[in-house]
Amino acid sequence: MARNPSPEPTVSPAAPSEPPSGRLKQFGYAYKVTKQADPRLTPAMLAWGGGTAAVVFVLFFLLFGGSVVGLVFAILFALVFGALVALSTLSRRVQRSAYARIEGQPGAAAAVLEQSLKRGWTMTPAVQFNRQQDLVHRLIGRAGILLVGEGDPNRVAQLVATERKSIARYLGPDVEVDSLIVGDDGAAGQVPLSKLSQTLTKRGLRGKAKLTSLQVNEYAKRLAAIGGGPMANLPKGPIPRGGRIPRGNIR
Repeated sequence: MARNPSPEPTVSPAAPSEPPSGRLKQFGYAYKVTKQADPRLTPAMLAWGGGTAAVVFVLFFLLFGGSVVGLVFAILFALVFGALVALSTLSRRVQRSAYARIEGQPGAAAAVLEQSLKRGWTMTPAVQFNRQQDLVHRLIGRAGILLVGEGDPNRVAQLVATERKSIARYLGPDVEVDSLIVGDDGAAGQVPLSKLSQTLTKRGLRGKAKLTSLQVNEYAKRLAAIGGGPMANLPKGPIPRGGRIPRGNIR
């Protein structure tokens, strides 16, 4: 008797679908996905978009003296500005929802940096790590050398100190190395995940230059010899909860 053919694989309904092509479809997809995690998305868009439209309508209607032409222009501009503000609200909520989904996962800071790192910085992820999945990422640019840590602050501080010694061994003890820790304790100087990209932009593009272009290139070449260890071969993005760090050189 012939064997029954194996059943065709099925796709789980819970599995997220691929983002569609086309600007309008992408907005619809972003709205649908974000609304599942943010029930207040629709009221927020209506409030900001509708409020802006009302203000713009009144201003333009009064500006044109309440004429028919003024009424038409007031309606058009109110719709345009209201739609723009509503879409801006959607964009901010999409970003906030994305940060909320990955916050607290090992590698979340690296994922944010990889997606939003601005001109002037280059990053080597996970240059230091431990069994508890605390991580330190190294950035270098005209604004200097910066170590970004994520995880338990006390353990991360130890990893940062280890990386400082490693950098001093390759570049010399006089090279300045800054650091920051991603976290919610603002009183302790930690930087929230949602403000990490903004902080790096401020330091990199608007801050004081500490290195010349020649120094950046030379230091980058020397630091490349340090490498990223076994973590360098892991897929990009946050490490799933319960995921294992490769053995070897783990502190």
